[in-house]
Amino acid sequence: MFSVNGRTLTITRIDPHGDEDEGWDIDFCLRAYLPMEDIPDFTSTVYTYWGLFGERAPQGTTELIFHPSVTTIKRHAFKQCGSLVRVSTMPDTVTRIEIQAFFGCDSLRSIRLSTNLVFIGEWAFLDCSSLDGVFLPPTVTHIGDHAFGNCKSLRFFHVPDTIEHLGDHVVHGCHGLLASFNFNGGYNYNNDEVNHWFNGGYNYNNDEVNQWLMQRHANFPFHQACSSTHVSSQGIEGCIQEHRIERGATDIDDRQMTALHILCANPHVTGDCIRSYLQLAPEAANQEDSEGMTPFQYLCRSDIIFFDERNFSSLVAWWYGCMS
Repeated sequence: MFSVNGRTLTITRIDPHGDEDEGWDIDFCLRAYLPMEDIPDFTSTVYTYWGLFGERAPQGTTELIFHPSVTTIKRHAFKQCGSLVRVSTMPDTVTRIEIQAFFGCDSLRSIRLSTNLVFIGEWAFLDCSSLDGVFLPPTVTHIGDHAFGNCKSLRFFHVPDTIEHLGDHVVHGCHGLLASFNFNGGYNYNNDEVNHWFNGGYNYNNDEVNQWLMQRHANFPFHQACSSTHVSSQGIEGCIQEHRIERGATDIDDRQMTALHILCANPHVTGDCIRSYLQLAPEAANQEDSEGMTPFQYLCRSDIIFFDERNFSSLVAWWYGCMS
């Protein structure tokens, strides 16, 4: 119950709550609106986030929009928003994602991160079990403990070379991150120990896992280039020339993925990037990964539509037009 007397707002809890000492929920907070502001429709499942201290999106939110003024996604902002399936482009003003910001968003499949992101806090994306791709910008220097723990569907995850702090258990329980653990790079890994870690065990060396995350595509420069949040057709061409990649090359990683798979799942990709790759190695278009997915299927799932000046009638027509 709310009542106002002058400049004083009185709030009285009237629901039965048993124990008289129970008090208010620890997450209870208020948002005051100025007369000139538009008050949101709180019956809507589309929520606009302003980045306010203590701000929490309703758990029934299905679509998230960021106000362009947001610089930090505060702790618990979208905690346990289990219906959240769509996130609009995160503004590049965002530099921090704090503790448990997206914890328990188990319907969220993908998210385009700010290209200026620096800090990802502990448990930030814990239990986002549908999240299948995370593309980190090279500006990220800190990833906290358990940041992506139990993201069981996670398949695209590349740690930038600029990382300064990679916490413990960052991808613990991310069983989808690899199909087999076969090291050919000459690194001193204990394969049984790491496999046990990915299968939910606790007898592991966290440093070994973190080293694997950072070295995963060390022998696949094209994969690294396509994982970049600053990917461009010029960058792809530069990678081809720098590493003397032959036309028609379709190297595959431990998940049977070509660089084209990664490119088509990258939310920062442009049509020119895909066109450049397809002209380089059109046979990669039909390559299936360990889950039986082709690059085009990832492109369809990412909700990206590229139509150029020729006005193709469909994404399929555009795709095959890129190879012509």
